[in-house]
Parts: sequence; C-alpha cells; structure tokens
Amino acid sequence: LLSSKNLQMKFMLEEDEDSEDDEEVRVECGRWGGSAPGKSRNKSRDFVGAYKRLVENYFSGEDSKYSEADFEWRFRMPRNVFNRIQAAIIGEPPFIKHTKATKEESIHPLTRLVACLQMLCYGVGADALDENLEISETVLSNSTKRFTKLIVEKFGNYYLNRCPTEEEKRKVLGIMEERGFPGAFASWDCKHFVWKNCPLRLAGQHQGHAEGGKKTLIMEAIADANTYFWYVHFCEPGSLNDLNVLAKSSIVGALMDGLFDVKVPRYSINGRIRD
Repeated sequence: LLSSKNLQMKFMLEEDEDSEDDEEVRVECGRWGGSAPGKSRNKSRDFVGAYKRLVENYFSGEDSKYSEADFEWRFRMPRNVFNRIQAAIIGEPPFIKHTKATKEESIHPLTRLVACLQMLCYGVGADALDENLEISETVLSNSTKRFTKLIVEKFGNYYLNRCPTEEEKRKVLGIMEERGFPGAFASWDCKHFVWKNCPLRLAGQHQGHAEGGKKTLIMEAIADANTYFWYVHFCEPGSLNDLNVLAKSSIVGALMDGLFDVKVPRYSINGRIRD
C-alpha cells in the first residue's frame, strides 16, 4: 500500500511529465521518468487561470457568474452536498496544493475536484475537460479513480448498504404512516440506465425491452420516502427482466443472511394486525 506521501509524489510526477500521447510516468532502474527521444513536448497549461475562471463562475458568492440553479444543474447536486464532499476530499492526495519542480503552481485541488465531478456527471471522456480546466487526460483519469476510492472511504460506512438504526426506522415509518402506508419502510425497485458507450462485444447481453431496446445497465435499490438509498446494487445487464434480477439479487441474499435488517414492528391495516 502506498503511503500518503508516496501517493502525493506519484501524482506530482504524473503532472510534471504529462505528454501528448499520455505516456505514464514510470520509475525504472532507479531513475525518475523524464524526457525521452520521440516524446512529445509538454503542453503549456494555465493552472492558475483555470482556477480563477472556476472561482469567478461558481465560487464567488453572489458575484458568481452562474446562479445556484446553474450550479445544482451542472454538478447534479446542491451546494451543501458539494461542500461536504470538498471538506472530506481536499487535503487527500492528489487533492492537495503543491508546487511543481519548475517552481510553478500545479493544479489547484478545487479545480481537480470539479473536473472529477464533471467527468462523472456528464459521462464524458477524460480528455473532454482539458480546454476548460487545463487538466490532461492521464492526470484526470488517475484523479477520478482516486476520487471514487476516497468517496467510498469517507462516506461508505454511512451511505453504502447499511442497516437503518431503530430510531431511523421509527422516523421513516412515521412518515409513511402519515401518508397512508403503515408498516411500509421503503420501496424496492429496478431502474434501467442507458449505456451509451457499451462495447460491441457486450451489446447482446445489455440490450432489452427497456428504453426502446437500447443497451442498459440495471440499478437495483431500496429507497425510503426521503429518497435515501439504503441498499444499491448496480451492474446487472439490461437484457434481464425484474424476475431475473430478483432471482440473482444481492439484496435478497443480504436479507436472508441477516446482513440487511429492515424488519418493522407489527402494524394494523383495516383492523388486521400484520407482521
């Protein structure tokens, strides 16, 4: 496992040695990667300018170029959620501020974070944000992989497939009872998401009846009235129907093994007591 310091050095090298053909920096025979015959020249990127434009657009308070509605639409989340992610991620490699070997400022952590989020939000390639945010394909690709791992490390224990506490159950059951659904804790359903860039070799198993016969991936989830997702499984091919998904569901396995407990106390419907 790489230490925090080694991770920082790894990403610093990737930024300093980035080239047009996206050759990754390697350490061979005790030497740091560097210039080599036939290697493209490094592009001149304005990291400071990219950061300033980003601040002017979204992070200047009331003077920001774009409104809060624009922010929420383009980042697919409200600002308070973004702030939580920023507070947890900034300071972890590679989301740190440092100076390159040439004494120039490197990519600002906020710029890197925004690039990772926009890549995930829009589903674009790692090279699509270079013109605006001045981040190369290699650096953004590696940063996004690290970002997803950090999200799991920082928020996984609270947001990913955990059992509700008794207090949380009472709150949700109270809301559902007020809406006329006593004893109902959450909804369990499947949703097809179009896989626009599905490889040709996988097209057959991911093409089904949903979304007009397009290639899809299926998300199976349990969510409550507050749209809080208690359990999520996302990977099944779109050719499956709901019965097929249920037959191989990891959620069913978790319920049967007692790893996911959503049992509710007895409740009454039309004068009948139910478990």
